[in-house]
Amino acid sequence: MLKRVLTGLAAGVVAASLVSAQEGAPQGRGAGQGRGGGPGAGLPTQAQWDAMPTAGKQYVEKARTLAGNDPDLLFDFGIFCKASGGSTNEDRAAIGVPNSEPRLQPYPAPNQSVVIGGQRLFDNFYWFGDTGVGAWLITSNDGYILFDAMDNEEQARDIIVASMKKMGLDPARIRYVVFGHHHFDHTGGGEYIQRTFKARAVMHRDDWDLYLRTPARGAAAAAPKMRRDIEATDGMELKVGDVTATIYQMTGHTPGSIGMIVPVRYQRTNHPILLVTAATAAPNRYSFIGGYEHIWDLGITHKVESVMQAHPNTNMNLLARTKYVHENYPPAKNPLLYGAERTARYINIMRACTQARMEALGW
Repeated sequence: MLKRVLTGLAAGVVAASLVSAQEGAPQGRGAGQGRGGGPGAGLPTQAQWDAMPTAGKQYVEKARTLAGNDPDLLFDFGIFCKASGGSTNEDRAAIGVPNSEPRLQPYPAPNQSVVIGGQRLFDNFYWFGDTGVGAWLITSNDGYILFDAMDNEEQARDIIVASMKKMGLDPARIRYVVFGHHHFDHTGGGEYIQRTFKARAVMHRDDWDLYLRTPARGAAAAAPKMRRDIEATDGMELKVGDVTATIYQMTGHTPGSIGMIVPVRYQRTNHPILLVTAATAAPNRYSFIGGYEHIWDLGITHKVESVMQAHPNTNMNLLARTKYVHENYPPAKNPLLYGAERTARYINIMRACTQARMEALGW
């Protein structure tokens, strides 16, 4: 596969290469999942889960076996192997912590989002946001890559940019802002970032189409939208200084959903991690196979050591973990790094639990 390396492109150049409902405003965000149970959301009801056929129960047992006696993976099994898939607002508001070291204090995500600000998780990797949603920043010796931009201009300005400045990071060095998908809780602050810092905006072709023709809501309804810019493609590389991030498609949550593998640095060692834009609620088998499994398999192939997304308390980026890492940086043990072998088991637990839900739905 030919990879496109995007660096130093002149402004205005566009790189070559199911309509989903918009996610809610800060109240009632779905953390990348559909709302409620039933086939339309990709999530079974509790009754469907309880009555799943033998094939579904076998997938649950497969996930349980993959977890073994590992306390972190047993915790993950408990999150993923249930009807909700662990990513509803209710799940995230009641989440606990694994029975592992370091010992963590639970940090649930309340329904009324609370601003956290900035958290340093690795030497060159940060998260900015509130308890509902946020954005990732990957730094290099010659600029930054931002992944997502929160709900609106105010959040981009007052949370992302303000937190960057507080941590000694210059927002004028943002070279690219990448959007996992077009929903406004991820793209709402994009126009401000693009306009203010002249950052190149990167989104999949089909999500650009949906973003530009879908009306925003509430106070953001009259806000200007981003100029269409770079169209992300599967395997596209973004190179900024000494960091190369690779974009991959994960169709399903939206037609053009994308994730990214980035090399984070910790204690002078590089660790590839996978950023995803949705959890495990596949709307059908096509999206599961061609989207979710596609990026999960690439993550395993590239030996990623963690899986995270912009909505906290959904994948490995528990608020309890990120808070611990930031407040003790650099901790002797970084709980956000599972290592390649354990991350592969984690991904396959997600896979098996999703397959169990599809069996419960009769797919």
